[in-house]
Amino acid sequence: MSDLGLGSFSSPSVDDFMAVRKDLGKEKPSEVKYRLRPVIGRTIDLRENVDVARALNLLSMQCAVNKVRADEHKQKRHERPGLKRKRQKSERWRKRFKDGFKATCARVRVLAKQGW
Repeated sequence: MSDLGLGSFSSPSVDDFMAVRKDLGKEKPSEVKYRLRPVIGRTIDLRENVDVARALNLLSMQCAVNKVRADEHKQKRHERPGLKRKRQKSERWRKRFKDGFKATCARVRVLAKQGW
């Protein structure tokens, strides 16, 4: 397998996009194959350069990014609507506070660089 660096990719041309557009509506609905299993989005392809340990590490990283463990924890028990609203309000407040705090810290760093 050859080494694929960033320099080996060429930018797509208009002809490439037009060829894809022409092929879009040609297949019949019965010919389209959908993968509608629960593992969608959490599948790691094993290629020549990926061993099983690395694939498991990639899978755990993908599950962390998709917040699978947090979803499982939330769905473990029924949450009554009032508590759900209360939790969502708290989550929204925490996110807004975090964004504001980061913006304030960034502003302080900018002002400190300017000598304030």
